[in-house]
Amino acid sequence: MKVSEVSNGSAVKIHASIGGHHIVIMTEAVFGVSAGLLVKPMEYFGKYMQFLEPSNVEIKNKRDGRVYRFMSTTITPVKTRYGYFHLVRSSSMLQPENSRRAQRFNIEKLGILSVNGDNQNLKNCIVYDISMRGMAIILDNYTKLKAGDNLRVRFTYGPTLHSYEVSCVVVRFFDIDGKRAVGCSISNLNVDLIGLLDSKKKQQYEEAESEAENSLNPAISQKQQVKEVEEDIAKEEIPESPKTITISGNPLDPGNLEHIERSSIRQSKKEEKMAQQAKEIANLLDLRDI
Repeated sequence: MKVSEVSNGSAVKIHASIGGHHIVIMTEAVFGVSAGLLVKPMEYFGKYMQFLEPSNVEIKNKRDGRVYRFMSTTITPVKTRYGYFHLVRSSSMLQPENSRRAQRFNIEKLGILSVNGDNQNLKNCIVYDISMRGMAIILDNYTKLKAGDNLRVRFTYGPTLHSYEVSCVVVRFFDIDGKRAVGCSISNLNVDLIGLLDSKKKQQYEEAESEAENSLNPAISQKQQVKEVEEDIAKEEIPESPKTITISGNPLDPGNLEHIERSSIRQSKKEEKMAQQAKEIANLLDLRDI
C-alpha cells in the first residue's frame, strides 16, 4: 500500500540522529493526503523538526495490526488552517513484516473435533482464532494429540449460527491463558470459510476506521478536511514560526549543535581569515627587510 493509505490513528515511530545520538520519535497518523501521510507535529526544544534525508520509519497500521517499515523521502512541517503538522513522504510501496503470515481473526467459539477420522469419539474444543492458512484450538484436559494428527473441526458462528467445518493438521503445541492449545494448518479452504474470513476482515476494517478517525473539523466530512489540507500544503509547506531544525545523521552538522549559534560560526571564520591575512602581510614585511 501507499504511505497515504495508512489508517488514521496509527502509531508512527521515526528513527533519527541528533548530534550523533540515536533517538526515536513517536507521533500519530492523522490521515493520508495525495502528497503523503499527515501526522501530528513533532518538536525539539520548541522547534519543528524536518528530515530532509531518507529516514527509517516504522508504522503499526491500526486497520490490520501489522507493522510496516520503510524509508521516507522527506518528513517536513506543514502549515494548515488547522495548525501545524508534519508530512511524511515516501516513493516506495509499504510492505508488512511477515507478509507470508496470514491475518488472524478472533473467534472463541465452542466446537467439536474428531481425530484421524474417528467420528465416533468426538472431543470438545474452543476455536480460538482462524486465518487463511491455519487455526488455533484450545483443548480440554482429556484430549491427547500429537503432531501430524488430522482433525476435523466443526463450530457455529455469526448471528445466523452458520455451521462451519474445517479439516486441519496439528503442527505445534502451546498455551493460551494457561490452557492447552494446538496450532493447526488448514488443509481444505472451503467457500464457507473464505466467506467467514472475508466478513471478519471487513468488520475489522470498519471498526478500525470508526475508532481511529481524526477529525480536525467535526462540522465537515473528513473528505472535505483532506481537500482543505491539500490546498494549504500546496501554498506553503515550511512554517515561518517557530523555526525548524533539520535532523541529520552527521553529528558535526552545526544545525545539530544547540550551543553554537550560526553567527558565532561566521564570526570565527572571519577572524581566522583576518589572522591568515595578517600573517601573510608580516611575511612580506620580513622579506622587505632582507
